[in-house]
Amino acid sequence: MQVAIITGEASGDRVGAQLAEEIRRLRPAAHVWGSGGRHMERAGVEVVWDSSRFGMVGIAQAIRLLPRLLKVRQSVHHELLRRRPGVLVPVDAGGFNLGFGPIQGLCPWARRHLPDTKILYYFPPGSWRRRLKGTTLAGNADTVATPFPWSESELRRLGVNATFVGHPLLDLVRPAEPTPDFGARYGLDLDKPVVGILPGSRPQEIAHILPVQLEAASIIHRRVPGVQFLVGLAPTVDRGDIVRAVEHLRRRHAAEHEHSVSRASKDAQRDAAARHLPPLVTVEGALVPPDEVAHLTKAPAKRVEKTDSDGEFNLAIVEDATYDVMAASDVLLTASGTATLEAAILHKPMVIVYRMSRWNAPEYLLVRKALPPHIGMPNLLAERRICPEFVQDEATPDNLAREVIDLLLQPERLLHMKADLKNVVSQLGEPGGAARTARMVIALAETNRTAP
Repeated sequence: MQVAIITGEASGDRVGAQLAEEIRRLRPAAHVWGSGGRHMERAGVEVVWDSSRFGMVGIAQAIRLLPRLLKVRQSVHHELLRRRPGVLVPVDAGGFNLGFGPIQGLCPWARRHLPDTKILYYFPPGSWRRRLKGTTLAGNADTVATPFPWSESELRRLGVNATFVGHPLLDLVRPAEPTPDFGARYGLDLDKPVVGILPGSRPQEIAHILPVQLEAASIIHRRVPGVQFLVGLAPTVDRGDIVRAVEHLRRRHAAEHEHSVSRASKDAQRDAAARHLPPLVTVEGALVPPDEVAHLTKAPAKRVEKTDSDGEFNLAIVEDATYDVMAASDVLLTASGTATLEAAILHKPMVIVYRMSRWNAPEYLLVRKALPPHIGMPNLLAERRICPEFVQDEATPDNLAREVIDLLLQPERLLHMKADLKNVVSQLGEPGGAARTARMVIALAETNRTAP
């Protein structure tokens, strides 16, 4: 039995790996290969193409990635023709798998050139939408496994052979170790507030979202005594990018301090700035080396009472342990995307943020009226705003910090948001979605082998 799984970026890599594990558990002799990243490799998949860094947002980034994607597409076509798998499993990544504009997707191509290969589309694009205007899946997939119940009924209405299997994240989202053990390893005081910072998995998110999150953290630090910060690092993100972002802010804030103090001598200015810049220290297990210790915060505004700005600014960068970061945090400051649904499964209150580059800003202004009313998955699924969210110009450090501080200082609001998140998660079905999908893949493969 030969199955090709085609995934894109970090979230698809995890979901595809989970599916591959279930296929190989049920049929140990099955050979699974395709595109993915570290998670697919760990699941025993023969990763022919690394697609974990192919995530994109907007037309500008799509154009920048287009030459690479076209080259990969040609290689995928060649390998599929050579191997001719019994089942092809595209996972999400609608632009690559279904096509966009004049670019033909993988599924339409496979329909023409691999008529004997069955296609099971896992996690169809836009499956969270309550109402679909149309879809090309009817002619480009034998069957579809979808994670939302309303997606099944909508796709069937449009002529697609769709089955609701439950959301795969229900099986994936769990911390690797108990929170007290994780906290001890990273030097956390769990009796004091912990804020988790999740900047996203794409390089462009690190460039445009992380700096705003760090600025917000500096404000939160000044106003909430003893607050600690964890930065959850996705496998596709270079730790050096995080360190450079922190160092850039340190230098800029130091320059602002020196410029703003006019009555003292230069030496006195530097001393004053140092007193208002608590050291960004790394705790045990953090991945910032000692020679890269930086300063993060700027002097408080004149009308803001300073609470703990002379203490240590505790921030740890945690690699490949996002669910542990979520579990240990009281509030999350997160980029929109899959992370918001993962946080909801752990019932973690969050403030959601998204910013794009200046090249994407005109595109956002043009299409924002046609966009969904929310960007965070919990809000989309609840069809109302249960978690604060800020996009583009509204995503300022002051706005983000204000919401996080309010959540930390209002326990009743935290409890109410947790209850709302629990209701959202109840819509995702029961655990075991990947196993149910694996049985569908195997049934397709075996039907294909026994067909006359």
